Amino acid sequence: MSFVTPGTPNITDFWTFLETNVQIPTAALPSNSAYPGYALDQAIGLVLCPPGGVPAPVMYSLACYNAATHILFTITPDQPGQNYFTNARSNKGYSLVLPSTGLVVTTFDQGTGATNTAPKWADGLTPSQLGFYKTPWGREYLSWQASYGPSIVGLT
Repeated sequence: MSFVTPGTPNITDFWTFLETNVQIPTAALPSNSAYPGYALDQAIGLVLCPPGGVPAPVMYSLACYNAATHILFTITPDQPGQNYFTNARSNKGYSLVLPSTGLVVTTFDQGTGATNTAPKWADGLTPSQLGFYKTPWGREYLSWQASYGPSIVGLT
């Protein structure tokens, strides 16, 4: 993967990230879709930039792209004749349509049951932050946020 401007999140490099890392089919996300731009704008507003600049600019960009990818999966409608994003949001994919009331802390009976609660380390997480745990991109974004201290994402 080769970014044009690795130190600054931008739509061109986000499309590169989507094509190389996420590999969403073109039929599901055509190149003229506005949704990647919407998602990236939201992500840039969420991802923390340390005071005084970014010590590892490409890491900041990657945090933005990971957050934006998670958001993209939550907001993008399917193209006519496609069900890529619907499937990704459903129980077949990342279960993004289910409420996030806690994280699974225990399972039992060979996976047919689970305790879904907020463990101590997740005290204070918002429903939105819990939702980010559902996708690999959201978890990667939260790992960036957590590197700036426990109060950022409710981790203690």
